[in-house]
Amino acid sequence: MKLKSLLMGSAAALITVSAAQAADAVVAEPEPIESVRVCDMYGAGFFYIPGTEKCLAISGELRIQYEGTTNGDEASSGDGYWHVRVNLDAREETDWGTLRTYLRLEGDGDNDGDARDNWGALDAYIELSGLSTGYRTSRVELTGLPGLMHDGSYFGGGHTMYMDYTFAANGLSVMGGVSLDNETVGTGDDESLDGYIRADYAGSMFNIGAVYGHDTSESEGAWGIYANVAPVEGMSIQGYYNSQEDSTQWGDAGGDTQAWGVGASYKIMDNVKIAGGFYNRESDTTEVDGYSLGLDWNVEPNLVVRLGWNYEEKDPVGGLDRDDVTDYRVRIQSNF
Repeated sequence: MKLKSLLMGSAAALITVSAAQAADAVVAEPEPIESVRVCDMYGAGFFYIPGTEKCLAISGELRIQYEGTTNGDEASSGDGYWHVRVNLDAREETDWGTLRTYLRLEGDGDNDGDARDNWGALDAYIELSGLSTGYRTSRVELTGLPGLMHDGSYFGGGHTMYMDYTFAANGLSVMGGVSLDNETVGTGDDESLDGYIRADYAGSMFNIGAVYGHDTSESEGAWGIYANVAPVEGMSIQGYYNSQEDSTQWGDAGGDTQAWGVGASYKIMDNVKIAGGFYNRESDTTEVDGYSLGLDWNVEPNLVVRLGWNYEEKDPVGGLDRDDVTDYRVRIQSNF
C-alpha cells in the first residue's frame, strides 16, 4: 500500500509541474492575413490596395499583327509587329471629390530582333473631380472610324502636356483648357500655351461633339465636328470633319489640312462585326481618298481576331507624285 501511494503521489506531482510549465509558455499566434477586397464603386476590375482605401484597376492588351503593303507598281512588302499596353488606374474619394491617377505604358516593335523597341509612358495624368492635367493624346483630335484599324500609318495622334476642366450633367459635357504643345493644333517652331474648348452630348441613340483649338504661336486655329448614330441594335454610323491650318496632324507636309470621313459597323452575329468606311485628307501637297474594310471575330470575350484592308488613292497637288498604297492587316489581340 505504501508503494502504491508513493507511485500515485509522484504521478500527481509530475502532472502539476507540467501544467504549470504549460501555463507559463508563450504561444505565438499567426499574424492576420489581409485578403484583397473588391472595390465596386468605380466599375468592374477595381480592388482595394491592401492597407489603404485606394482602389486600383490593372488592364491592358497584347496585339500580334501581320501586314502586307503594296506601293503603286512596286514590289509588295510585309512584316510582323507586336504591341503591348498596360493601364494602371488608381482612384480614391477625397473631400474634393474623386482623385484619379492614370498611367498607360506601351511598347511595340517589329521582327528586327530587338525586344525593347519603343517602350514608354504614353498617357500619364491626374484628375480631381472635373480637373485634369498631365500628358496624353491630343484633346482636340477627332478622327477614326468605328471597327476599322485606323491606327499606325493611317492616322497620327499627337500627345501634349495639358490642363483642363470638364463640366458634365445629363449627357452633356463641356471641356475647356490649355495645352503646352503646339502639335495639338499647329506646327510652329515655338512652344506656346494653346487654348481649346470641346463639347459632347451622349443621347440614347446618338453622340455628337464639336471642338475648337487655337495655336497662339501661329495665330491659327483648328476645329472639328463628329456624330455617331445607332439606328438599330448592333449598328453604328459615324462621320467627322476636321479643318486645321499649318498642321501636319495627319502626316501631310505643311499647309492647310482638311479631313473628313464616314463609316459604319454592324454586328452580324453575337461575336462577329463587319465595318466599312471612306475618308478624305487634303493638304497643299496631297489629296488622299481612303477606303477601308474590317472584320472583328471575338473568339472569346477577351480574344479578338481582326482583319483589315485599306486602300489609299493619292492625287498629286503642286506637282508632287505619290504612289497609291494598299494595306492588308491581320491582328490577334488578347485583352486583360
